[in-house]
Amino acid sequence: SSPAYVIFTSGSTGRPKGVVVEHRSVGAYVGRAREVYPQAAGVSLVHSSFAFDLTVTALWSPLAAGGRIVLEELDENTSGVSFMKVTPSHLGILEALPNEASPTGTLIIGGEALRGEALSAWRQAHPDVEVINAYGPTEATVNCTEFRLAPGAKTPSGPVPIGRPFANTRTYVLDAALRPVPVGTPGELYIAGIVLARGYLQRPDLTAERFVADPYGTPGTRMYRTGDVARWNRDGQLEYIGRADDQIKLRGFRIELGEIQSALAAHPQVAQAAVIVRENRLVGYIVPAQGTTPSPQDIRTTAAATLPEYMVPAAIVTLDELPLTTHGKLDH
Repeated sequence: SSPAYVIFTSGSTGRPKGVVVEHRSVGAYVGRAREVYPQAAGVSLVHSSFAFDLTVTALWSPLAAGGRIVLEELDENTSGVSFMKVTPSHLGILEALPNEASPTGTLIIGGEALRGEALSAWRQAHPDVEVINAYGPTEATVNCTEFRLAPGAKTPSGPVPIGRPFANTRTYVLDAALRPVPVGTPGELYIAGIVLARGYLQRPDLTAERFVADPYGTPGTRMYRTGDVARWNRDGQLEYIGRADDQIKLRGFRIELGEIQSALAAHPQVAQAAVIVRENRLVGYIVPAQGTTPSPQDIRTTAAATLPEYMVPAAIVTLDELPLTTHGKLDH
């Protein structure tokens, strides 16, 4: 029960908070990874900062499995890697690099919501690689659910499911009264099990707010309130919808920015999309799919076919690439 590490994350508040993760949780994560990721016994690329828990998978899983790690940037010199973990925002980088830079065995994607449209081009070029869409906040020790795409499996369109919880994890989709919601109904995602962090460093108030009693577990157990909105589909897979705190109110309308982003990314000529509010207007930012030159007006028209008028961005801005933080996540 001693701390293994503290990772600081700002979350939605912007104020950094230190997540204290214990040895028991890291051990459970790495022990499972060694069993379920056989490619971790090969060669793994560690290209992310130690301050980002994506590194826990890429570094400690191979070392626990007898693999070899390579410490270097993800660039044109990368080659010979069998196991890699990236964020969805890294997919554009992998597509632009030579084929040898991509892993030959397993690609784990996590840290942000993943859409099939952002993944399809890379999968077409690397059909023999297993792809895992992993989900989990830092407070649940790296990842706690995953959805697997075996070689040859069809890439889903739209949001890729985040799958089912690990064997050592419980996940609940609950309403405001902490009651389970029906299949297909959105609710807040809660996580329980050995994966939970101890809490926030020297922040007992915030720890008590986010790590709450588990009404479905044994007495004394806790669950983590993620702030993420999800739902169960009919196949028993979790689908990530967005952040509960990403909802905005604009001109009297409540709007989910993730819903608009999905509508923009559904356009066949859009590889990536992001939406923000600027000067009381919705602005969409897009990265064109390789070899295309999409028309901003055409994208707005396509989005208007599925979105109400008040959710259609007032402007579409084309970028060569979306700005990323040092951790490879979208820099809003």
